[in-house]
Amino acid sequence: MTCQPLADPAVSLPQGLAIAPGALDEAECGRLVTFFEAARAAGAGRDGGLAGGAGDAGIRRSEIVWLTDGPETGWLVMRMAELAGRLNREVFGFTLSGFDEEFQIARYGEASAGFYDWHVDRAGRGAAARRRKLSISIQLSPPDAYEGGALEFNLDGHVRAAPREAGTAVAFPAWGLHRVAPVTRGRRDSLVTWLHGPDFA
Repeated sequence: MTCQPLADPAVSLPQGLAIAPGALDEAECGRLVTFFEAARAAGAGRDGGLAGGAGDAGIRRSEIVWLTDGPETGWLVMRMAELAGRLNREVFGFTLSGFDEEFQIARYGEASAGFYDWHVDRAGRGAAARRRKLSISIQLSPPDAYEGGALEFNLDGHVRAAPREAGTAVAFPAWGLHRVAPVTRGRRDSLVTWLHGPDFA
């Protein structure tokens, strides 16, 4: 699959977020959900943990699949590299070295009231997690597929919710406080990745 040009230039919001509508199209979102389902059926799904691999159902309840680089995901690596490069140039200006971790698809479902409480991505015991600088989350589910489950941020003392349109990417500093609110109906699927680099000066 060839990379398509990104949509309109990213919009930088005062609270330190960058929004890129149409980062993935409907078919690409569906392709990733199908990948998730196949991996899950093959036993590759597991409970979502915290940075460093610890699990705590009082902080996070979700199911995840890690995407290894290969024929099914090579297109995605190219797309995310293009997206991250553009957002970083236009909005953040971080010194980045690349993706040091695999991409993750996370599912938050009604059955478990899936959620991920307030946290930052640049934390935990793992060396890679401590080198995260830029986080990107892409909504895979259409907005009417679930209720609750908002991706929310508190970067400046005010809670703001991310857009819910499928294919929309939200980029934010890995130190930014955020959460996924409990899902009360349906399920919310999202793609998450992190860009790494030397420590902030």
